[in-house]
Amino acid sequence: MVDTIMVGVDGTAGHRAALEWATRRAVRDGAQLELAFVVERSWGDAPDEPGTLLVLAAKSLLAAEQEAALRIAERAPVRATVTTGPRSATEPHPPLVVSTRYFYGHVGAELAWASRDADLLVVGARSRTDREPGFAGSLAVRVAATAACSVAVVPHGWADSGVGVVAGVDGQASSEAAVALAADEAAALGEPLRVVCVGYAANPLLAGLVPEVSLGDHRQRIVEAAAEAAREYRPAIDVRPEVIEASPSRGLVAAAEGHRMLVVGTHNRRSAKRIMLGSVSHDVLSNVRVPVVVARAHREVG
Repeated sequence: MVDTIMVGVDGTAGHRAALEWATRRAVRDGAQLELAFVVERSWGDAPDEPGTLLVLAAKSLLAAEQEAALRIAERAPVRATVTTGPRSATEPHPPLVVSTRYFYGHVGAELAWASRDADLLVVGARSRTDREPGFAGSLAVRVAATAACSVAVVPHGWADSGVGVVAGVDGQASSEAAVALAADEAAALGEPLRVVCVGYAANPLLAGLVPEVSLGDHRQRIVEAAAEAAREYRPAIDVRPEVIEASPSRGLVAAAEGHRMLVVGTHNRRSAKRIMLGSVSHDVLSNVRVPVVVARAHREVG
């Protein structure tokens, strides 16, 4: 269960979609919403604390975002009475609790550190239609790689649409967190869960050594096992397993079209000083079209 949802805000219209998504989810689940703003510290010489004017500006921005969240909450759908039942069964939701915090430092690092106090961290990202060249989407990728909890990346311009939830699995342990989170979401929505395993049956490196049908059978076993785990965890949901023939990142992005959310796991790649996101999750976030959740066990990253 998600008790605290933290969302990064910066006062810009582009990131309002992330605030909207996080607020609606907090209302639905009865979670506390925490707004986080980072006062950026320059890379050169800078004081250990922000100046008085910067603090006042940060508090003013957070107050405005808090008011916006409360307005969103007023028009948010009421909460489901039974999470595994139809969406029509509802009850009034309690008033939303919205708190605020500001941090001083570098945005990615500060949000990742703050995520230790959250169950879900929500950040905005430019969609494919408005992304600039270069590293325009890198902040969401860095945060998703280093956060201590699951991270939801919401594209600018997001609007609540689509039906059902997609979970991407690959047979690794990281998929378990993705399936569990996706099953919870499908149960809360009363909508189907589509469990997909994406890849190619033919592996050029194994051509002539391993029959192609054996690789296809392997993916089918992976997706069926994940679907069965979801059914055992949330018996009332409609789970639909599917093997997709495509490159993993492209296949996942395409599979998410027309759905409310895509959930993936992460293979954190550790080097001496850095933690990097797995290549598939990285590529998916770089081509985000719908909200994507990178699922992990809470406080997985130290």
